[in-house]
Amino acid sequence: MEILEAVLILLGLVLVSNVASHYITAVPVSLLQVAFGVIIAILFKFKIDLDTTWFMLLFVAPLLFNDGRDFPKKELWKLRGPIFENAILLVFLTTIIGGFFVSWLVPSMPLGVSFALVAILSPTDPVAVQSISKRVKLPKNILHLVSGESLINDASGLIAFKYAIAAVVTGYFSISKAAGDFVYMAIVDH
Repeated sequence: MEILEAVLILLGLVLVSNVASHYITAVPVSLLQVAFGVIIAILFKFKIDLDTTWFMLLFVAPLLFNDGRDFPKKELWKLRGPIFENAILLVFLTTIIGGFFVSWLVPSMPLGVSFALVAILSPTDPVAVQSISKRVKLPKNILHLVSGESLINDASGLIAFKYAIAAVVTGYFSISKAAGDFVYMAIVDH
């Protein structure tokens, strides 16, 4: 399937899920999107062979731009230290500690697979932060910190996931290559 056709189908699914979320208010829109994606993948054997760089460019970058558009720039700059600590250190620490924990919890799961599972779950989702903040009254400085961190941490999570999968498949891990890819994704894609 051509990449352009796949992108158009996925954009159509996003549109349908957003319309459906207005009628099905008890279920978050992100869960509706996952459900629609699974249904399309199963029914139509839908598969996309897409490089992570293209994924970042076509999907993650526009979503982050949309989420960051209304974020107060002054607060982002003021909280840059804690935001970057959370976005980088916290994601990698969560991936490492969580990976060992999942491997201990499910001994039959290889350690690399455990790292991949936790890496894909560790970054905070900006949409989830905004959704939760509407329901729970958080202090503004905490909300700005978590929102800012969620805008920056995708590079950390994607690099951790990419190299965990590579380690599982090839049995090889290079910290210098991973660090180089992280810097590239953080600067170029954001």
